[in-house]
Amino acid sequence: MRYSKFTIALLCLCASNSYALELITATENQTVNQIEQKFDIDNLLISINDRLSNHKKSEYDYESLLTNIKNEKENYNKAILALPNAILTESDPSNYFKEIETLVKNIDSLEKKSVDDEVKNKENYQDILKQYEVVNSQRTQRSAQLFALKKEIVNRIVAELSSVDSVKLVDLESSMTCSKFQSINDCLKDTEKYTVKNTINSDPFLSDKSVLLSYKVIDASMNMNGELHYRVNMTFKPSYNNKIESLLNEKLGLKSTVITLTSNVDADWYVDGAKVGTGKKIYPEVTLGKHGIVASYKTMKKSTIETVETNAIFNYKFGKIEDKPATDNEEIKSIANKSTADETKPNQTKPKLTMYANKEDSTSKEINIKNETTVDNSDKNSYEYYLGIKPLNKEEQDKQFKSK
Repeated sequence: MRYSKFTIALLCLCASNSYALELITATENQTVNQIEQKFDIDNLLISINDRLSNHKKSEYDYESLLTNIKNEKENYNKAILALPNAILTESDPSNYFKEIETLVKNIDSLEKKSVDDEVKNKENYQDILKQYEVVNSQRTQRSAQLFALKKEIVNRIVAELSSVDSVKLVDLESSMTCSKFQSINDCLKDTEKYTVKNTINSDPFLSDKSVLLSYKVIDASMNMNGELHYRVNMTFKPSYNNKIESLLNEKLGLKSTVITLTSNVDADWYVDGAKVGTGKKIYPEVTLGKHGIVASYKTMKKSTIETVETNAIFNYKFGKIEDKPATDNEEIKSIANKSTADETKPNQTKPKLTMYANKEDSTSKEINIKNETTVDNSDKNSYEYYLGIKPLNKEEQDKQFKSK
């Protein structure tokens, strides 16, 4: 026999006793709502999420400050190494010393700020953790009351299922395709085990341990194409099973699930203040219920309060990504870079103003100011060099003095 189609449509579920089996009664559901309202943590989660987001921005600013201090110290070290050369080449080295002093003061100011920021960040984060402890405490109390309620519900269901009169009556209407050469009775007989199995799988009060008390075909018809339409009535002895346990945990929020957190950047992810991972996509496991989710990337953040009821995907997309400048003090120019650049220039000899210069050698000879009046008259190759006057040799000078 070949089957090309098999569907089951559940029309109604009812019990033969005077009361219907219920997973959670109206009274129990009202108690659940009262517990949820008593431990409503929405506003608290929103406030803490904002504080955590601002704290992550402060931490990023603090890391940038440490990088800035490191860069300024490197500039200072370069400036000190270039100091001897600056003293020899600068006409007024005092400006260079002032620039070094500015670097020292700036480093001192940045280091004091880093110490203050580190203390503030630690204190702020400890305060945030205390607030999350309040949230976790309320969540723990909520779970404890829900567990107590679940115990009461389970006791009720077990008592009901243990009753001698407790049965599960199922009326089912379904259709399937049989062979054209098969009779209705043969087709119904072949499908019975599939009908029973699918009914057990779809009903929370039935399991493999449930006893089938009766199976009765109420109506059946088959057309010329072999399409069988039938209606059956089944009676089971229900039993407590894992499906009931799982459904209760889900409805009461006592079950955990895996959620997907995605972003367009490698964000740091926090759930209820605890870091759960870093990346563009992570899969943390959380309990059912409300949770504060924060995605942090550099100085930017995204945060929401989400009610997790099943496996869900939450996307936090950041806009234009801009890197923060490496330094907060752009007005302070690096004198070390300037000195380095000067060192890379070709060596140029500055003209030295002296009383005499060698005719054959363009390099000036310095003369001690104290001995400025004593000149070697035997040096026939000497020139007197005044600014703006053409140099004369010694013989030409003597002729000018004699003519006067």
